[in-house]
Amino acid sequence: MEWALDWDDDFLMTEETPAGDRDTELMLLFQAGDEGAFEALFARHSKPLIRFASRFVHNRERAEDLAQEILLKVYQGAGGYRPTAKFTTWLYRIATNVCLNEIRRPWFRAARRSIDASPDAAAALHRELRSDPDPVRDLERQAIARALAEALSLIPDRQRAAFILNKYQQLSYAEVGEVMKMSEKAVKSMIHRAREALAARLAPMLPEYKKQ
Repeated sequence: MEWALDWDDDFLMTEETPAGDRDTELMLLFQAGDEGAFEALFARHSKPLIRFASRFVHNRERAEDLAQEILLKVYQGAGGYRPTAKFTTWLYRIATNVCLNEIRRPWFRAARRSIDASPDAAAALHRELRSDPDPVRDLERQAIARALAEALSLIPDRQRAAFILNKYQQLSYAEVGEVMKMSEKAVKSMIHRAREALAARLAPMLPEYKKQ
């Protein structure tokens, strides 16, 4: 079922990664007291952060709250940023920690439901799929979106984070390593295990899409 993890590469819209130099410039301006620079950073990153958080918590409203929390931490911790690190790497280190802390809370784990009971994550994924006038293909995309969202919720937390950072936020293995404070080799191994785990979980969910 490894093919299923690549199936959406042709159809899922990827995040648009802002130019790193512009982000760094804005952050340095903000450090110098320019509040408008932070407003620009907020505008550039709030929506990608909501989508990022949605892949962890499966709830749009909670994802919006987490994005606000992440950006507040950026605001409060701006003095600690150094341009030796790419801004998005620094940003997603904060974002990953916030999201992992959220899903590790006992009440969150206790309240975790399947995608069938709480379809927000699948719906969010499906909204990211490019429209297709063919209703059969559209149904296929919906099925894969639901299955992938559920499978992502079931793999180990750090594997999920590494996979999301690499596949959806388009961070390189080296950048994921910086975010998660791991070696590039360890990141490659973790993402490989994540893909294997996802493929194994997708197999019974999408039997009709198995390769002939």
